[in-house]
Amino acid sequence: MGKRIAVLSAVLLLFLQTLVFGQAERAQDDYYEFVNGKKIEEITLEPTEAGWDWFSDAETVVRGEMEETIRELVNGGETYEKGSPEQKIRDLYQCISDMDNRNETGLGPLQPYMDKIRGASDIEEYVEALAYLSGEMGYSSILGGYSIMQDKADSGKYVVYLLYADTLIGKEYVEDEDTQEYVELYFDYVRNMLTEFGMTGEQAERSAASIEGLLRDICESSMSAEQYYDPSLTYNVYTEQELQELYTNVDVHGMLETIRIDGQEYYVVMDVDQAQKINSLLVEENLQALKDYSTFVMLNDMAEYMNSTYAGLYTDMQNMLYGITESWEDEFIWMDLTQKMLPWDCGKIYVQKHFSEEDKETVEEMLDLILEEYEKIIQRQDWMSPSTKEKAIRKLKTMQIKIGYPDKWPAVCDTMQVTPVSEGGSLLSNLVKNLQVSLENDLAKLGTEVDRTEWDVTPQTVNAFYDPLNNEISFPAAMLQEPFYSSEYSDGTNLGGIGFVLAHEVSHAFDSDGALYDEYGNYHVWWTEEDLDAYEKMTQSIAEYYDKYEVMGTHVDGERTLAENIADLGAMTCITSIIGDDKEMLEDAFWQTAYIWAEVCTESFTQYLLNTDTHSPHKVRVNAVMSSCDVFYDVYNVKEGDGMYVAPEDRVGIWK
Repeated sequence: MGKRIAVLSAVLLLFLQTLVFGQAERAQDDYYEFVNGKKIEEITLEPTEAGWDWFSDAETVVRGEMEETIRELVNGGETYEKGSPEQKIRDLYQCISDMDNRNETGLGPLQPYMDKIRGASDIEEYVEALAYLSGEMGYSSILGGYSIMQDKADSGKYVVYLLYADTLIGKEYVEDEDTQEYVELYFDYVRNMLTEFGMTGEQAERSAASIEGLLRDICESSMSAEQYYDPSLTYNVYTEQELQELYTNVDVHGMLETIRIDGQEYYVVMDVDQAQKINSLLVEENLQALKDYSTFVMLNDMAEYMNSTYAGLYTDMQNMLYGITESWEDEFIWMDLTQKMLPWDCGKIYVQKHFSEEDKETVEEMLDLILEEYEKIIQRQDWMSPSTKEKAIRKLKTMQIKIGYPDKWPAVCDTMQVTPVSEGGSLLSNLVKNLQVSLENDLAKLGTEVDRTEWDVTPQTVNAFYDPLNNEISFPAAMLQEPFYSSEYSDGTNLGGIGFVLAHEVSHAFDSDGALYDEYGNYHVWWTEEDLDAYEKMTQSIAEYYDKYEVMGTHVDGERTLAENIADLGAMTCITSIIGDDKEMLEDAFWQTAYIWAEVCTESFTQYLLNTDTHSPHKVRVNAVMSSCDVFYDVYNVKEGDGMYVAPEDRVGIWK
């Protein structure tokens, strides 16, 4: 921070921003509109877009840079070494864009798996078919899904987590009375997919109805989205014998052996109630419905990689759900699939061309400043005991920081190979290879110590992350662009932009989920009983505070968005604490924080986010945070009666 000289004074910057973007409202009445009103008016969504914000804008920049690279590789006519990122990207793109080959392939390498599911004559054979599919590709629908991850109770080792069933459009949509129109449209899609698969119209209608019946039954016994973030609900340890008692209608040992995860000391069941429900559904009278359910899940999950009809149906369904009225051009979709299937190879090339080590050093300095300030904030909390403060500060001091890109690229970079069409490859055969490589990589982790230097996020990702199991922040290279960061911005502006994002991730170490993990990433309660009680009362007040905000007539779900709201509130406390009483710098920071959350969405996509997203809508992320920030009142002279005013006793946050 100290090295940089602000090229625009805070006052001049604010003046220029006001000229460009206008002041749709008084800052005291609606700060989000005050900052973003004019910008929002300027944004016209393309028919292919569900929404726009600065994150998607930055993703467009990154995507454009990668698309330029892919075109150069495809059209350059050069010969690349086998296994190099260039060779794999070029040959995979050609597989993806060769629609004649995709149409001719049909189900291709997926056909044997589909045949085993469709041909199952009883529940035992059906379960064997699912286990076979999971053992070959790590893939599931109703049963057999698992993930090999760090043990939440002992984060230095790996454990097998048995995952929940695929709930298709999702529990929130299925059970919300206001979204039944979307559910009906979704099952039109189900019928169309099954018809393309070869069913008659009558068969597809009957199968879709049975799938919907199973789906509603499963969703009724499934946890909500926010509950999946609670380790006290999802960390349920079972031995193999106990699994057999849970799944009485399954040969558990045989299933685990086929899946290749047998012989473990214990397993973790993520959703026990749902597991009990699945077991109750595994009876002969449901056999055809179960087979149809798993058939559709495979078709749906693989659709964008299959022939033009499946891919088109899948795209149309996604567009309907998000309110998009026109599909992307084929080349855009092909480029996107290439990057999705070879994320780390694309990441290597992205870093070579578009990453600045100097900017990385600047962000590291800012993060050091944020961590130091958080320690001061923790020390001044009068509701925390000395022992809890000591442990909280230990989390800060041991926090791992990953900025830019990994020093050592993941092993899958080398093991994932691409076979071109000219050598007998197809998009589906390369996809299956991709899944198998990923599966073998995961299975190899069992019995080994966790390598905490591994990256889970690619450098071209426009986002930042906190991982409680590693007590680490990952900050990919692609985040270092405007409007989040610029070497030309003032210190206050960068603190309000990239600084807020960084402080938000640090705050996750103490959100309603992260607070349950210690400095090593182990799940256990390290708070005193009195401190935890005080903390939980504050989190409840935060949930109730956000419940009062609404968008499009729908109230924000304060419980589902709790962790992210805690992080937003904590980030603002940290940033303003760093700045102190410098009013001009505070104005810069407040403005930029609001500015990076500018957003325009279709109504359908807004509804989708309200139903599924763990983040509050962007406008709420601005106004709710500012209205609970005491310093904001001083800077903008907010008074009782103003739209942004919240009584002091009703302002919320963990950190003050």
